[in-house]
Amino acid sequence: MKWSQFFNTSIGKKLLVGATGLFLCSFVLVHLAGNLQLLQDDKGKAFNEYAAFMGHNGLIQFIAWGLKIVILLHAFIAIQLTFSNRAARPVKYTVHAGNQTSSWFSRQMAIMGSILFIFIVIHLAQFWAKFHYSEMPMQTYEGVAHPLKDLYTVTYDAFQNLWVVIIYVISMIALSFHLIHGFKSAFQTFGLNHKKYNGLINFIGLWIFGIAIPVGFAIIPIVIYFKTSL
Repeated sequence: MKWSQFFNTSIGKKLLVGATGLFLCSFVLVHLAGNLQLLQDDKGKAFNEYAAFMGHNGLIQFIAWGLKIVILLHAFIAIQLTFSNRAARPVKYTVHAGNQTSSWFSRQMAIMGSILFIFIVIHLAQFWAKFHYSEMPMQTYEGVAHPLKDLYTVTYDAFQNLWVVIIYVISMIALSFHLIHGFKSAFQTFGLNHKKYNGLINFIGLWIFGIAIPVGFAIIPIVIYFKTSL
């Protein structure tokens, strides 16, 4: 069987979803580390330097465009699998089996994934597109040779809007639910389903990707909102 034929099968598509999902898990770790610099009390120097590096480094830009392709691929194949799975099951069986054998998280993957996809589009339009294609305020810092685009101030301005904060927090709740099931499922798809290491996989999936990372992302707009409101 050719590779193109294999990846058109259900198993092949599940492997692609799992692989792209794990890649995106690594991305959210890096992205959170960068975004947490918004909370430093340095007038945005660390975050703006980080944004400048991410926005102008050739290798990073190549990876960033690859990331966008991975997101689209992950979403497209996941949607295909969702519809094909529903079409393959009688309605009565689906309801019964869903209640008996699948977790609540697995049954909500399509919904949570859709919320996340909409959030990503909004997030890119609000910050990434503005950083690359719009006029932005510039900021100078001692020890930095050139003025930097002040994405720090743009972000702080955005998170003074309570509705923006609420949307971000809701999206991070969706991310939490999506990762709790998705991280574990990706390893199961690759055949890594053994009592010897299932405990570690479940721990990382729940406490690191399912709780710590979404909470880390959610706390940023909350802190900024209250910091600028006081």
